[in-house]
Amino acid sequence: MENRLQTIYEAASSLFINKGYMRTQMKDIAKEIGLSTGMLYVYFKGKKDILDFILKCTIDPDFIQQEFQYPIDERFFERLSEEIITVLNESHAKFSEPLSREADGYLFEQMISDAFDTIARYGTGCLVLEKNINDMGVLGDYYQRYRKSFFDNILSYVKIYIHIGEMRAVKYPELTAQQIVETLAWWGMHVQNDAFETQKNIPVSVAKEICMDNLLYAYKK
Repeated sequence: MENRLQTIYEAASSLFINKGYMRTQMKDIAKEIGLSTGMLYVYFKGKKDILDFILKCTIDPDFIQQEFQYPIDERFFERLSEEIITVLNESHAKFSEPLSREADGYLFEQMISDAFDTIARYGTGCLVLEKNINDMGVLGDYYQRYRKSFFDNILSYVKIYIHIGEMRAVKYPELTAQQIVETLAWWGMHVQNDAFETQKNIPVSVAKEICMDNLLYAYKK
């Protein structure tokens, strides 16, 4: 059952990201994985429950391993929005904490590593939100603020690292921060989900290695 749920998770995630949640129907998900539409309804009561399942697995990877009473429905996701916001708030607080001490003892390389890990961990769910931002209600609004805060943190780190000589000087710190975020996002989530030629089988460790090599070569002093 876990393998079947994983297959549904991957197929639905891809469709919600690349086709859009509103344009995807249960029959599209079923076709993608070679199931009848009726069989898909054995596992999930509806499309919204599959969306919630994806978002729940994003913040709790072990969720997919539990024993379920089928079909999976809204009973499993009663406080999901609050759970997602809490998890991402905690992630934001942890990532921004070194800023309170001007990144003392927190090197550029470690910051890039931590930023990549955050994006890679939550990437699929965040892409689902990002690609369907106007259909996600309170989570869509929250995600836009979260993404802006993430960028602001990267920009703050860039300015500090330039000031203390950890990064080479750049003419446009804001654009440099944007380039860093986009590089992290490309290797952390886009390459496996919505690149022109997706690389589903690229290990996260390899994607991280390439990403960090590029950024350290470009900006490490």
